[in-house]
Amino acid sequence: MVIRLLIVVLLLGGVAARLVMLNQTRRFAPPTAGLDRADVKRAVTEGGDDVQPYCFADDVAVLLTVGKDGQPGQAEVDDNLNGVVDDRRETGAVGSDDECLGPADAGYHDALDRPGTLSISKGGFVECDSADDPPRYLTPDLGWIVNR
Repeated sequence: MVIRLLIVVLLLGGVAARLVMLNQTRRFAPPTAGLDRADVKRAVTEGGDDVQPYCFADDVAVLLTVGKDGQPGQAEVDDNLNGVVDDRRETGAVGSDDECLGPADAGYHDALDRPGTLSISKGGFVECDSADDPPRYLTPDLGWIVNR
């Protein structure tokens, strides 16, 4: 009898913990989570010049660049354990301030000219001059809106 009671208490505690967790994660939902298609169209049309359409371009570089410390990986640390501190092969090491940037990210154009920047891939979203139905929009209030 005691074991059954203990099992019931554990199950109820697990259910309660799950409900608390679900309630907590609701606060971290993206701002567009509750929007329907009409809300998205309204945000895009009423946003005016502040809303920018973005289209995919397969020929733009995705960059990996050193962060604010100016060193690949974590500054003054041999991130890849090869005996050389801050060599180029440490760029993008876990825990570092290095950045992966696409054309839509702030600092992308500056990183193109920065020494030590690596091109790691091709393809990304770029500003469209005007598109009938662009796949994405960047809005000041809601952030990215995917239009598909």
